[in-house]
Amino acid sequence: MSGGWNTIESDAGVFTYLIDSLGVKNVQFEELISLDPDSLQALNPLGVIFLFKYPTGEKPKTDKPLDGEFDFAAVDSQDDDERVWFAAQTIQNACGTQALLSVLLNKAGDPEDGGIDIGPNLGDFKEFTGAFPADLRGEALSNSDLIRETHNSFARSSPFTSDATRYAGEDDDVFHFIAYTSINSTLYELDGLQPAPIRHGDAGACPSEIFADAVVPVLQRRIERYPAGEIRFNLLAMCEDLRLRAKEVGDAEGLEREEAKRREWRWENALRRHNFVGFIGEVMKGVTAQKLEGGSHEAWIEDAKKATQKRVEDRKKKGEVGGDEMDVS
Repeated sequence: MSGGWNTIESDAGVFTYLIDSLGVKNVQFEELISLDPDSLQALNPLGVIFLFKYPTGEKPKTDKPLDGEFDFAAVDSQDDDERVWFAAQTIQNACGTQALLSVLLNKAGDPEDGGIDIGPNLGDFKEFTGAFPADLRGEALSNSDLIRETHNSFARSSPFTSDATRYAGEDDDVFHFIAYTSINSTLYELDGLQPAPIRHGDAGACPSEIFADAVVPVLQRRIERYPAGEIRFNLLAMCEDLRLRAKEVGDAEGLEREEAKRREWRWENALRRHNFVGFIGEVMKGVTAQKLEGGSHEAWIEDAKKATQKRVEDRKKKGEVGGDEMDVS
């Protein structure tokens, strides 16, 4: 992996254990497969993280966004309770972690009062950056060793990652994370590539109880800007740890389902940390040596060619277009 910020996946297990590693208590992520307000509101969401293909040829507007209104005053408020924590994105690949921190740091507080226990590390970071302008907050986030190292620990291990910085062109597929959440009963879009938080609707018109009903139309309008065939979107809801809810209502089956989900997430995250290229290479060398020693190497190769050719022919019979099978001629 590189020494900077590595790409992480839009995955509920990745984000849940990422914030857990940062010290956040009793919060998890759930992937949403449809823009259904009822399904979203059933999770009692703290916010949502939206992944989409970023239009690299489109220059960000500084006067008026495509939807909503810039709220510069919310960032500059002298009232700590009213100020929105917003950071400019100053480095590549950090947008996923920045998006989830944009929700967490605006929801931090006493859990008894409906806030999130973000732990001492993020608490200190929020206090340290509280009076900073957006650009300096972004720099502070980018230069936080703790946040960067935790972020990178959830990136896929790859021997092919380059340390070189490459800027995307108009033909490249670039994806970006942003956050939506209700702050001071106002729906905000928090995107570090924009100059300020974007307010959707009137101030005070979006208490948490109607967050889902308010945010879904905003997401739908954003998706409608893309061609009809574009389906590369992902939506994750940030919510209270669903195991706590299951325990509160005595739902043993639901609790076991959530525990099983956590075990699966831990297994997948462990696999992400390992580079299996060397292992696979050693297995192939061992198998090849065994075949050579037994004198069956050539027959093994021919059997493999025949099996591959049969798959190609079977696909053609079914009307499937080939192209990803190797040439065995």
